Amino acid sequence: MSQLLAEDEVELQSLLQQLLRSISDRISAAPSTECAEEILLHLEETDKNFHNYDFVKYLRQYVENSLGTVVEEETKNLSRGDGQHAIGSGHDTLIHAVTRKTRASDEYQQMMQTLKNTMTLVVESLIGKFEEDQMRKEEMHRDKQSSQSNSQYNDNCSDSDSSFNQVRPAF
Repeated sequence: MSQLLAEDEVELQSLLQQLLRSISDRISAAPSTECAEEILLHLEETDKNFHNYDFVKYLRQYVENSLGTVVEEETKNLSRGDGQHAIGSGHDTLIHAVTRKTRASDEYQQMMQTLKNTMTLVVESLIGKFEEDQMRKEEMHRDKQSSQSNSQYNDNCSDSDSSFNQVRPAF
């Protein structure tokens, strides 16, 4: 499952938008870009709803599907009868050893590369849509201002026309 399809990209876009909307107040209130980045980096620690976001649930499922068998195999291998010496000199726990082995696996590397490429496309697409929306808003604002000034001009012209037409010279 480490390959993501176009449908996955669309779903990830939607899920990421939901997440960003959910935390937009916190990000908007940040005094700087660096602070907003810190908020995002520490979201799991500071947001009690972090694990309830659909985006996080999706990623958790993706990792489980991509690496579940690797983790299971490494756990079995390292916890066999004489597995203690495979874990290390007693400083590492089974979890650390499995994590280290999993992160060194080809499956992990492939999953991370696929996820990185997909998320790059998703974020670039969201940025593009945001920029298009901003341009549309600016265009609508300009059109609205233009139509207001045109209607004001037309009102002034029609007022002068009507008063001009009311005064008829006597010949």
